[in-house]
Amino acid sequence: MFNQFFEKDSGTDNKNNLSYNDCAIDGFCSVDPIVYSLMEVLLYELKQITYYYIKMQELGYENRNIKNQIINYLSVVIIGYEFNRIEFEELIYKIHTEKESVKQAYIAVCDKENIDCQILKSNLNFKKFNLSSIVNQGEQQAILRNKILNSDVKNLYEIILNLIKSASIRLIEMKSYTDDYLPEEDAILKLFNSLNFSTIQESKLLKKINDFAGINFQIHQKIHKFKEEYYGKISLNDVNIGVDKGKSVLVSGQNLKDLKDLLESLKNTDINVYTHNGLIVAHAYPEFEKYPNLKGHYQMSLDNVHYDFSAFKGAVLVIRDFQYLLDKLYRGRIFTTNIIGGKGMTRIENNDFSKLIKAAQDTEGYKKDNKITTVKVGYDEKVVMQKVDAVIEKIESKKIKHLIVIGLLNHAALHSEYFNKMESIISDDYFVISTSMSSKKDNILYFDSFFNSSLIYKILSHIKSRVDFNKFPVSVFITTCNLHTISHLFNLRYLGVKNIYLPVCTSNMLTPNMLEFLKSKFNVRQVSSDVQKDLKNL
Repeated sequence: MFNQFFEKDSGTDNKNNLSYNDCAIDGFCSVDPIVYSLMEVLLYELKQITYYYIKMQELGYENRNIKNQIINYLSVVIIGYEFNRIEFEELIYKIHTEKESVKQAYIAVCDKENIDCQILKSNLNFKKFNLSSIVNQGEQQAILRNKILNSDVKNLYEIILNLIKSASIRLIEMKSYTDDYLPEEDAILKLFNSLNFSTIQESKLLKKINDFAGINFQIHQKIHKFKEEYYGKISLNDVNIGVDKGKSVLVSGQNLKDLKDLLESLKNTDINVYTHNGLIVAHAYPEFEKYPNLKGHYQMSLDNVHYDFSAFKGAVLVIRDFQYLLDKLYRGRIFTTNIIGGKGMTRIENNDFSKLIKAAQDTEGYKKDNKITTVKVGYDEKVVMQKVDAVIEKIESKKIKHLIVIGLLNHAALHSEYFNKMESIISDDYFVISTSMSSKKDNILYFDSFFNSSLIYKILSHIKSRVDFNKFPVSVFITTCNLHTISHLFNLRYLGVKNIYLPVCTSNMLTPNMLEFLKSKFNVRQVSSDVQKDLKNL
């Protein structure tokens, strides 16, 4: 039976209405508690299927399809909207069925090779599969986990899960550019499998996190390389903020492959396409200049997705890697390429955008052009490194006492007052490299590059090749919180950055409890209202 699921590796219903409180078990109140409980079940089943997959792999059997599915399912956990519950139930049942198949394959191999099987105990009962039963079991599972694990271990588990989700999302996009084996996949699954064991020591969890930081940074570097191979080398471009007259589609998320697929589908139409939020980076790649339908970027608010979606006079496509909570959806004109949709969303399957195209054609559209402003996206790497080399020379000649890097994620209007104050008081022997704080001061180097974390990593890696971060102080101020913030934090630690400041984050992105844990265990700091004090503590 096992050979139905694995190949020998030659080398390498009942939809009851439930009553519930407004907050989930851990106090996170922005998520429907029913969905929260279903998420607990999803994670539980994913951990178990990962365990059996790794056991089979250890015995020399491989199934890349199962591996791909696990990583795809892990990315679901980071989606920031309320799921379509029916689709979510179907997904959980599918995962459970696949887990049982992998488990039976493992047992069959053990019997065949006369090996003592190590079977995980399951706390979930799927014999009577219905919404009420699964939700209750998910809630009980969360309560049980909270009882078993102490506070520090729970926080370490959450960090591991966050790193896994972030890495899985990047891997999914990476795999759309290559069919080659990616060793990072196995690293993700092995880390995820460690969450199956509640008795694991805190010190071992810390080591696993620190070890995975290198893998995580490697993933970030690889996907950047793949994108440049696929879409061309990043360049510095001007991007129009606003809209043109005509029918339109707004695309939000981060997966460039999904955007390209949409543009291919629309290239023989007169429907205009606009990027939204982090997808603005597409305008830095030459490949996207080939599509006349891609008119620019639409964004009226840095942090209010609801406002942007409701104000936009066209269809909206939420592509993979969308990261924002959506409490209300605008039914009938929101579509998604995710493997599971939200309430009111229509899923796009097999790159069939026909329903989205019809929705865009049926909407009002824009009666006239409305150009708001122009921003710069991307960078000229040669020019950047020439300027950074000049900074390194100043460090080597001891003209700079401390290097501060500001940015990483994007411009942060909420913190403009903070950084303006920093500019006015920064001492001459400190030097600032920033993508958020423009200045004409000699000790502040500003790169006007919207939403480009790859630029900051290239700069830090280049400096590190000549400067010992253990002997020379480098501090990084992350300017915006999102669901990849913890991933970025550990990337910076891997690079050797000792002082990391976070902005003020909403509890949706970073809970107060997790923030305090990061401060105490990893020496992470948060900006205060006193810039002078923050600088003194560097």
